[in-house]
Amino acid sequence: MAHSPPVHTQTTSCGDFGAVRFAILLFGLLAAPLLNAAAQDTIPLLVRAEDHPGPRQSLGVVRRDARLAVEKEIYRSSGIISGDVSVSPDGRFISLVEVVQQSGRPQTQLVVLDTSGRIARTITNRVFSKHVWSGPNRIAFIVGRPGEGGDAFRPESVSIVDVVTGAEQRLEGISRPYQLHWASFDSSLYLNVFPPQGARGRDAAPRVYRYDIQRGALSVTSHRGVFFSPDGLYYFDPSVEGSAFRLYRASDDQDVTARLQLPAERVRWGPEFGWMPGAGHVLLFVDRPAQPERQPGQPRQPARLMDRNAPRVNPDRWNLAVDAETGAIIERFEGDLGAGWKTNAPVLPIERRGGTELYRLKRR
Repeated sequence: MAHSPPVHTQTTSCGDFGAVRFAILLFGLLAAPLLNAAAQDTIPLLVRAEDHPGPRQSLGVVRRDARLAVEKEIYRSSGIISGDVSVSPDGRFISLVEVVQQSGRPQTQLVVLDTSGRIARTITNRVFSKHVWSGPNRIAFIVGRPGEGGDAFRPESVSIVDVVTGAEQRLEGISRPYQLHWASFDSSLYLNVFPPQGARGRDAAPRVYRYDIQRGALSVTSHRGVFFSPDGLYYFDPSVEGSAFRLYRASDDQDVTARLQLPAERVRWGPEFGWMPGAGHVLLFVDRPAQPERQPGQPRQPARLMDRNAPRVNPDRWNLAVDAETGAIIERFEGDLGAGWKTNAPVLPIERRGGTELYRLKRR
């Protein structure tokens, strides 16, 4: 979640090519009982980007057969992989943002791989941010231009690229988008858009747009956030730059944040890992010790550098599953949700002492 309190134990520097090693582990999960693969249309995939400090540059994609425990590198990068990787909804493609040296200068590009590691599409010559899969073959991303002064990026619009054909479409009628979310419940792309510069009163609030990709229809909504639950009944606006997390009911946009039965400070920061996949409307929080609330005028504690040698994974972390309908904690379970695993299956990848597991709520 953007601007949530830190829950990882290590940060990664993207500027040190010789000291950082990234690898993506790709598991073909065949006959996995937790997934009920017979109910899946495609074989689910599990991916992540890993960083390992080391004296030599070695950046690659590794595929593992879960039955035979055999690993094979299927892709090697000449640069660095920035941020998390993503899997297309049908499990056919993997996307990643890669930074490479071009004529002595860093160039950011969006790389799409098939499951064999072949490059299916490379999107370059764009200044972009926040890409999301928007259907089986489409990627949407915010395009813009380099910022001025303290702004690193100035958003202008949204482009949608078909990774199979290469066809690109830029959405008309919006400007200055800053959040994207693909909602599978209605097969639509939701966008949060800054108000026009100089706007006042009601026009000064951000607007949420819905883009129906099948019909090619763009419409403004009454919603106040874009991050919808899997069933579409609730959505939230995350904590960003000091603003508090807010939870809304989608049918009437009513603010229902107060129903969450958690300490006020934890609610203000919001769920560190968003919605539980495949569970309707369940929010995922890290179970933290109670902290005294910050009083008005009391300064925040200064940020501290994390130990680069600390373990990446904390398998002893506890998590809370909170029902958005009742606000109650419905399950408490152990494992690290922040290990970077991504999957196209409606399950939650977690790291435990026994290894990687695909978790479903016991009470649904």
